[in-house]
Formats: sequence, C-alpha cells, structure tokens
Amino acid sequence: MDSSEKEGLIEEESLSSTSQQSAHVSNQTNFHSAETCKKTNIFLSVFLEPVQWIQMLSSQLNPTFIVGIVLVYGLNLGFSGSFFKVVTDYYWKDVQKVQPSVVQLYIGLYHIPWVMKPVWGLLTDVLPIRGYRRRPYFVVAGILGCASALMVALIGDLPAALALTCLIGVAAGMAIADVTIDACIARNSIEVRSLAPDMQSLCGFCSSAGALIGYSTSGFFVHHLGPQGALILLAIPPVFITVLGFVIYEMRSSSLHSEKHKTMENLGVAVTGMYRTIKFPQVWKPSLYMYLSLALSISTHEGQFYWYTDPKAGPAFSQEFVGIIYAIGAMASMNTVDSHDGVKHKALPYRH
Repeated sequence: MDSSEKEGLIEEESLSSTSQQSAHVSNQTNFHSAETCKKTNIFLSVFLEPVQWIQMLSSQLNPTFIVGIVLVYGLNLGFSGSFFKVVTDYYWKDVQKVQPSVVQLYIGLYHIPWVMKPVWGLLTDVLPIRGYRRRPYFVVAGILGCASALMVALIGDLPAALALTCLIGVAAGMAIADVTIDACIARNSIEVRSLAPDMQSLCGFCSSAGALIGYSTSGFFVHHLGPQGALILLAIPPVFITVLGFVIYEMRSSSLHSEKHKTMENLGVAVTGMYRTIKFPQVWKPSLYMYLSLALSISTHEGQFYWYTDPKAGPAFSQEFVGIIYAIGAMASMNTVDSHDGVKHKALPYRH
C-alpha cells in the first residue's frame, strides 16, 4: 500500500470519526432540548391547570358565584382571618397592655359570632330582604365589618370594652359572609352535584392561599404601621364583600307580600328540620366529637405569644418572623387541599 492510499484511509477514518462525534453531539442536544421542553411544559401546566379549572367552573356555574367564593373564602376568611389573628395579638399586648389570660378570654368572645352561625343561616333562609335571601346579608356583613375595623383603627385611646366590641363586630362580619356564601354553595351543590367536590376544593384552596398571604404580610404591616394602624387593612375586604352583595347573581322573589306573612311559619319549619336532622347518627355523632374535641382542647397560645415576643424573658421574635411561623402552617394546609383533591376527593361520591 503506497502513501497516497494510506492518506486516503486516514482521511476516511477521520471523517467517519468526525461524523460520529457530530451525531453524538446532535443526539445530546436533542435530548437536552426535549428535557427542557418537558420541564417548560410541566412549569406551564402548573399555572394553566388552575386557570382552566376556574374557567370550567365559571362556564358551568355563574361567574359571580365563583367570584363570591374567591372573595369570601380567599379575602374575607383567608386573608382577614389570618391578618386579624396576628394583628390583634399585638394590639392587645402593645396598645391595650392587657395580660395574656385576659386576651385568652377575649379570643373566646371573638367566637360568639361563629357559634351563632346557625342563627345567621336561619335568617338567610327565612327572612328575605326586598325579595333577596343572600345579597342583603353580604351588604350587612360588609358594612358591619368595615365600620368596626375603621373604628378600632382610627380612634385613639379606645377603651378595652369598646375595642373588644369592635373586634367582635369584625368577626361577626366574617361569620355572616361565610354563612351566606355557604348557603349559595349548598344550593349550587344540590343543582350541580358533579361539581360539589370542585366547589369544596376551591373553597379550601382560596382559604389557604389567603391565609398564606395574610400571615406572610401581617408582621410587615405591624412593624411599619404599628398594631393599631395595621388594623385599618381589615376594613378593605368588607368593602369587596359589600360590592359582592350588589353584583352576585340571585333570583328575586316576586311574592314579597306572602313571604312577609310566612316568615314565622318558615322559621318553624326550618327549626323543625334542624331538629330532625340532628337526630340522625350521621349528624349528631361527628357534631358531638367536634364539640368535645374543641371544648376539651386547652390553648396556651397567648402565653406563648407573650413569651416568644418578649425581649427580656423570651427569644424576642420579630413581627415578620411571627408571621412567617404562621405562614408555614397555611402553606401546609394549601398543599393538603391540593393533595386531597388530586388523590382522593374526586373519587368519592357526593352525598346529601
């Protein structure tokens, strides 16, 4: 074999090696491109699926009803409830200078409007206002919550009893709005049973997301506005609840005169229905369990709060750090709702 043939073979081998390397690099590039596209699609689906889910619910149900769930559960209960919890603790500690044992008693009084939820529910069912059963109660809840929050936030040197009354008014506004939207959810769950689990999932997700935002921002606002100044933010969600009362869809009853005469009759029927319902073991057993579990739970939250925010006796956690501690729980709750909806919830039938 002469030198020219050897050079030709060497050139062919080098070209073959180069082509193999190019093919290998091309395969790697295609693999990385496919992986990148796959990750991008997963990232987009995380944001697109909830949007598509909301669009599906809005197409099957009234859009104003979906907006109502987001406002009541996300803004009113989630954000306001979490913000209320953190800010009021600092308000009683730093502004009113109240002892932890007294604050624990005040927190028990906050729950009076929530204990009265069956009463609010009866009112929305048997006492319509100008032909509407739901819309006026959203307006009442919004006005009550907004006025109470503004009073406690703007009036300086407010007596503790009056401040407590205002904060109970804020809690009452939340409770009335919650009962009213729950009545709307119950009605839609009966009419569209297949979407009942989705409605419950939407409620849980909005509540957890709102609580996450409320806890995360509460410490920041307490630090920069002060405990009393931060309370003014509690007047914003009730404004949206008031607007919701004017825009949410509800059929107006045409028989206003006959409904006025049937109010007491309807009230008696509703009370009788509640009595018959509570006699079912499927109802009174879990109700008794929940009552005992809550009544027998001993809470030392206020004592712990005063300790871990004390600069001398405790670790002196900052306002922002206290909010982050609560936000971790809200994040876990939101993940639980998502897991429950994806793994188990839709596989179970909805029962009335």
